[in-house]
Amino acid sequence: MKFLLTGASGLIGKKLVKKLLFNGFDINILTTSKNLNSNDSNIKKFHWNPENNILDSNCIIGVNIIINLAGSPIAQLWTKSSKKSILYSRVKSVELLTELIKKNKIKIDHFYCASAIGIYKSKIGFKHDEKSINISNSFLGNTVKKWESSCDDLIRQNINVTLLRIGLVLSMNGGLLKPVVNSIKYYLGTWFGKGNNIYSWIHEDDLVNSILFLVKNKKSGTYNLVAPNPVSSKLFTIEISKILNKKIFLPPVPKKIIKLFTGSMSELLLFSQDVSSNKLKLEGFEFKFNKLSPALRDLLK
Repeated sequence: MKFLLTGASGLIGKKLVKKLLFNGFDINILTTSKNLNSNDSNIKKFHWNPENNILDSNCIIGVNIIINLAGSPIAQLWTKSSKKSILYSRVKSVELLTELIKKNKIKIDHFYCASAIGIYKSKIGFKHDEKSINISNSFLGNTVKKWESSCDDLIRQNINVTLLRIGLVLSMNGGLLKPVVNSIKYYLGTWFGKGNNIYSWIHEDDLVNSILFLVKNKKSGTYNLVAPNPVSSKLFTIEISKILNKKIFLPPVPKKIIKLFTGSMSELLLFSQDVSSNKLKLEGFEFKFNKLSPALRDLLK
């Protein structure tokens, strides 16, 4: 079995590559870097640039499974150009790969595409599952909708497609956790508003393992990749402070202040998505970290 992986240099991609290599798989990697050297004989690198329609067609040779994790970072200043990049890097990556499959008439067994729980409407007191019709009309919501819709052409070609709706990834190598931890260490930690907005999180190890679980079991459709026990942003901050043995001295930051200084980007800080992982659990996946405290203790040890 041979994999084609995009986004291999990202937080999830790096850990996924290690796991695939450990299990003896060959991997073709699409990279925007011009340096195509590899230290591992099981890895071959190929250049691409989705936003400029550049793709080395040799990347698809011998490939059975594609895992697409490509996309420019969400956590950047939302200028007009960066918003365009956030959207285009995701949609164009799928479109380029789809065109390549069509042109070369390659039989791909399965296409796994990263997505995000940002598709769900931010709504306190509402639980989202994969069938939820409460879809966000925000920038992130619309981006994810277009991202997922870009996979429709693959489905029409009778290729199995799995959409990976990823939650808040807990890792000290990227994402939200590290800046929150650092702010608490220096007694600058707090939450926004009442702190009752819900974080649907997942430990980085469980995320990679859940993707591999879906691959191994050839699961198609849409899956929420989140831990079973979401928490409020207030509890999230307090749990970290307990583990670090640091008190929270600052008062909560009013939502109006956040919106005033960050504009539409405030949705990154104020989102509330209570998302269910029941579908994944019913398929037989076992989480290593079901609850927040053990997950944080593992990452902050």
